[in-house]
Amino acid sequence: MHAKCTGGAPSPREAILVMKGSVTKVLADVSDPAHPRTICTLTGLWQPQLVTASEISWAASQKAPGTPGPTVIATLDLFSGITAVVASWQGGGYLDGLHAWSPGRELLVYLTSDTSSVDLHLLSGGGDRVVANLGSVPGRGTNPSEDDSFLEFSPDGSYFAMEQTFTGSGAHLQIRRSTNGSLAYTQPSATMASWGSSGSKLYFRHVQESVIYAWDPISGLTKPFSQALAWIKPRADAGDDYLAFTVRDAAGTPHVWLNAHSAKTSSQLASVRSSPAFLNASSFFYIEEAPCGVNCGPGPATQPTGRAFVYDISLKAETASTIFSVLTTWPRPGQV
Repeated sequence: MHAKCTGGAPSPREAILVMKGSVTKVLADVSDPAHPRTICTLTGLWQPQLVTASEISWAASQKAPGTPGPTVIATLDLFSGITAVVASWQGGGYLDGLHAWSPGRELLVYLTSDTSSVDLHLLSGGGDRVVANLGSVPGRGTNPSEDDSFLEFSPDGSYFAMEQTFTGSGAHLQIRRSTNGSLAYTQPSATMASWGSSGSKLYFRHVQESVIYAWDPISGLTKPFSQALAWIKPRADAGDDYLAFTVRDAAGTPHVWLNAHSAKTSSQLASVRSSPAFLNASSFFYIEEAPCGVNCGPGPATQPTGRAFVYDISLKAETASTIFSVLTTWPRPGQV
């Protein structure tokens, strides 16, 4: 990937966005989420993530159909142009290259995947170790309301969690210690996970179930919410204790819900919206959906309309957004 930065220095609140009417990825200052300001323009087909305010990383694979090929995780300093390859292997399968950095960037966890297996790696100053082996990913369709992949460090950096629903064997949820990769908690089947905004509390549910569970090293496994919510893609903010997520009702219509400060109950926001992504501690981006009728195909009963909004939690109001999609944000929980 390459970057052309003409918008000044890094910002305290950043996101990599695609703006409406464009296919170009941009690094933007989102301190004012309603008016994102472009800092850098990015070129390259891969999906970047923000490691710091000035550095991105991405996974890139080159393979022929049905055969493994080289995969790398690379970094780019957006302002100096310095690039580096931090890991390389023969892969190219599904989940290959999914990765996450610890809050201070001293550790990297990533998945390698080929036709035989998916492996979970922990890369530190002490070397690169495989800490878990899972089965291969069988061919099948996916359900966006139930299938998920998640790999992230806890905000305090003490643990990392891998959750995925795609391998044919191996525990689909694993929480491991950052010090040595040893197992702290495991579940054979889990989906839709998120760390909270601080500490090391992981929230998740099981496939086709609506009970939300939480794990932390002090209390173990608990049921933190009194509501039954089959949540989809929960996301925590950075700097305050909020969780935002999508719930589809009995008719398949999506609504965005908000949980504030580890409350026992959550609140549903108005209108047909989905896919929240926090831009700062009190604002998140989400998209509008509408019933699609005979045009739905095999998916849900609604589809995005092309309109998007930014919701301000303190004002309890939304404004129309010029953002089309949010790819990654900085800081993440644990980096504030």
